[in-house]
Amino acid sequence: MVVYNCLDFIQSLALPERCPCCGIATGSQQFFCHGCYRTLPFNNHACPKCALPLPPQAPPQTLCGRCIQHPPIFHRGFTALRYEAPINHLISSLKFNKQLHLAEPLANLMIDRLGDIKDPPDTLIPVPLHPLRLRERGFNQSLELARLLAKHQALNLNWRAVRRIRSTTAQTGLSEKARRKNLRSAFEVNDDLAGRHVALFDDVITTGATITELSRTLLRAGVKRIDIWALARTPIL
Repeated sequence: MVVYNCLDFIQSLALPERCPCCGIATGSQQFFCHGCYRTLPFNNHACPKCALPLPPQAPPQTLCGRCIQHPPIFHRGFTALRYEAPINHLISSLKFNKQLHLAEPLANLMIDRLGDIKDPPDTLIPVPLHPLRLRERGFNQSLELARLLAKHQALNLNWRAVRRIRSTTAQTGLSEKARRKNLRSAFEVNDDLAGRHVALFDDVITTGATITELSRTLLRAGVKRIDIWALARTPIL
C-alpha cells in the first residue's frame, strides 16, 4: 500500500499548484507552466512499433532499423516523451525519492499526448515489481501512473493480471543481452486474458527487454494483441 506524505498533502490544499520544473505557481488547472511545457522533450517523431525516437525529418510511420530487421512481438508502441532532461529527473524523483506528488503531472502529460485513442485496449496492465522490490520501494511507480491514466481514459486497469515471480537484478547499467537474460521467465500470468487486446504500461522503456519478455509471457497465455505504452523512451539503444 502506498503511504503518501501527509505534509505534502496538507500543503497541496493550502498552496497553489507549482510547475514541477521551475516552481512557478500555475493555478489549479495546469501542472506545468507554459514556458516549461513548450520545452519538454515530447516524442513527436518515433517508430510506430517500438516508439524509439527518430530524426524530425523521418516520414510518418517510418520504422526504425531495428524493427525492420527484427520485428517486435507486440503490435505497436507509444511513449509521450523522450527520456531526457527534465523528464528523466522528474521520473527519477518519483521513482527513487518517493516524490509521489509528481505522479499526477507526469500522467497528465501521457493523457495529453494520447488524446482520443483509436482502437483502445480492453485492459491496461502496469509492469509489475517483484514483492521484494515493492516492499523496498513502497510503491510501484508504473501502477501509480497507470491508475491515473486508466481513470481518465475509462480503461480497465488490471494490476493483478501478471506478477513478477523472480527477483531480478536491477536493469540499470546492464547490456541489452544481459537484460534479456536477467528477465528470462521472470513473469507469470494470474488471470484469464485469452483473446484480449491489452496495453502494457511502464514508466520508461530503455532497450525494451522488460516489455518484450512480458509480451512473450502474455502471448503464451493467449492474449490476442499487445500494445506498449510508456511515459518516456530512451533516445538511443
